[in-house]
Amino acid sequence: MTDQELVINNFEEKLKRFTHAISGELTKEEDFVIANTKIPTDTFNVLLPKSPNIKNVVKIRQGIDHFSFKEYPFSTWVNTQYLNNDWKRIIQEYDLQEAERNVMMKLENTLNVGQRISHQLKIIKVGNHEELMEYKGVFISLFEGTPEKDALDNFFTKFSRVKLGSEAQMFIGCLPEMTVATGLLIESQDSYGIYDVMTRESDRGKGYGSEMFHFLLNQTKDKQKPVVLQASDDGINIYKRFGFRDVGEMVVFE
Repeated sequence: MTDQELVINNFEEKLKRFTHAISGELTKEEDFVIANTKIPTDTFNVLLPKSPNIKNVVKIRQGIDHFSFKEYPFSTWVNTQYLNNDWKRIIQEYDLQEAERNVMMKLENTLNVGQRISHQLKIIKVGNHEELMEYKGVFISLFEGTPEKDALDNFFTKFSRVKLGSEAQMFIGCLPEMTVATGLLIESQDSYGIYDVMTRESDRGKGYGSEMFHFLLNQTKDKQKPVVLQASDDGINIYKRFGFRDVGEMVVFE
């Protein structure tokens, strides 16, 4: 398995678990995955190409047409090395526009990850409904003033921690007065994936995100397994300090 496939496969594991957690539908084929939450959220309705070679274009179109019929937004996350004429044709056919680019990154293992030094936050594993609502509060605060905020509110209202499964661990970072940060660790057969390291906008620049990230690295039980993530520009330098390296680029269309 290539490093890029490792990132994509872990992302697929996340899509599977979060779609199952709200009783959505996951279409899984050799060349792509479509996560359909049955909620109008482009954060969790995702088309994920797994290969440059399209083997079943009819099923891809059926999945996209379903979103179109329901007027559900969705996003398409594509490894830039898969963006050949076949995938470009589908992206153009459905008038999908580039929204962002993320760097795929990998840490070979967590054998040399030291214990976290900063203890500004009390970090709690989400284990009940109240803690899930705290996670949701930070998560949806980043979408203030958009239709996506209402869709995500609906998503987390229907969310089942039991259906999510033990391989997905959600965490909240708390100050005495409020919850300010979130983090998510997904274990697949071949890797760990780190997602949703978020800090409330009013509390950024205080080191909370870095502390949460360091904490997540310490939660890996199998220290030999690699850790993967997809980084935006503002997080790359933090991840590099922990030993992560660039392995590719993911482009997001909406």
